[in-house]
Amino acid sequence: MTRHEEMKVVLENSTFKLSSGLRGVLLLFVAIGVVGFIVGVTGSHAHLAWQALLINTLFFSGIGFGALIFSVMWQVTDANWGRPYKRFAEALAAFTPVAFGLFLVLFFGAPHFFQWVDPEKVIHSKAGWLNFPLFVERNIALFGLTMVLAWFYIKNSVRPDIGLAKQLTNFSNGFADKLVKGYGSQEEEEQARHRKNTVVGPWLAGVWWLLATLLAFDWMMSIDQEWYSTMFGVQYMVTCLISGMCAINIISGIAWKKFKLDGYINTSRHHDSSKFIFALCLLWTYMCFAQVLVIWYGNIPEESPYVIMRIQSHEWSWLFWVLTAMMFIIPFFGLVSRTACNTPWFSRILALDILAGLWLEKYFLIVPSIQENMADDGYLGGHIPGFQYNLFDFSVTLGVLGAFLLCFFWFLSRVPALPISDHRFFKEGQH
Repeated sequence: MTRHEEMKVVLENSTFKLSSGLRGVLLLFVAIGVVGFIVGVTGSHAHLAWQALLINTLFFSGIGFGALIFSVMWQVTDANWGRPYKRFAEALAAFTPVAFGLFLVLFFGAPHFFQWVDPEKVIHSKAGWLNFPLFVERNIALFGLTMVLAWFYIKNSVRPDIGLAKQLTNFSNGFADKLVKGYGSQEEEEQARHRKNTVVGPWLAGVWWLLATLLAFDWMMSIDQEWYSTMFGVQYMVTCLISGMCAINIISGIAWKKFKLDGYINTSRHHDSSKFIFALCLLWTYMCFAQVLVIWYGNIPEESPYVIMRIQSHEWSWLFWVLTAMMFIIPFFGLVSRTACNTPWFSRILALDILAGLWLEKYFLIVPSIQENMADDGYLGGHIPGFQYNLFDFSVTLGVLGAFLLCFFWFLSRVPALPISDHRFFKEGQH
């Protein structure tokens, strides 16, 4: 079989179409989320709906950006092992424009999160940074710049694949056709787009690093004005990478069988993605330990209430140990063996466990601070109620999940699901 014949077979096997039934289910999820959110923000417990939207926006945007950064890594380092996963990573990033829209909505809920929105309540020494006009401007500017770079990167990545797909089959749709206007020869396009992404990729990774740090500082850490940690941004970045690789691991395991990709997605490559998850979970555990270690050896008593509330309080300490089990103990003992990493169904179960743990981690970092602020302002009966999973958490999570999956499937159905123009994609089993 020639390479062109091989590419045609791969393209035909991996062509994805979003069924009307699945689209209807996901749209129903979105409708449930929208209705639940509107009912929440117009009711007597508006803060519950707003915090649910904040948690899910940070969680699902983290998956999208984290997955995209892996595509950038494989591009810049010229790595072989992740090439079959490259398009799945880029499809996960299709949610980021929706995430940007959700952050715009969240600006209207700022008074439910941040005490410093009221100039009379802001800590004076932090007023230069914690003021609402600057907060809006820096978030929009940096998020917008990241999306522009991500668009150029993804466009350069998929354009040669679409052009080749048109040569091999009758591949066509409105989105794909627009991306290949003025298409040159296949070899010229592949070389030109590779050169451009080699330049754009590092810039995208660097700007995303700044954005992830900003999101962590602005949307999570500043809810408690007194809490300050220079490692908080890095911890959020690590969670984005973990969630991105977990999503890729789950998707690739399904695509391996559904698209008949034996020889492209294989045991060796699946083992690599599982070990990446294992290593990142260890890094996440270290980052959490380092937060406490710095407070201890630096003798910083003003930062200890944030940690004590989450680790030693009656309301939240149990969730800390649940997260420790879900994010460290289970992944450590589950993925330490080669056999476990080589078993797709088992590693996917652990990936789902970790994703659930990361959602709870966002809840664990955000909600106690919101409850403390409200208790200080005389709400909630003056006390902190602790974990309160409610109807708004369920409906909003379902809605954002539906939007996330719709974006993923929409993108994957309009471009080749695998990077068929990438010569390294066909180098079977190499690392």
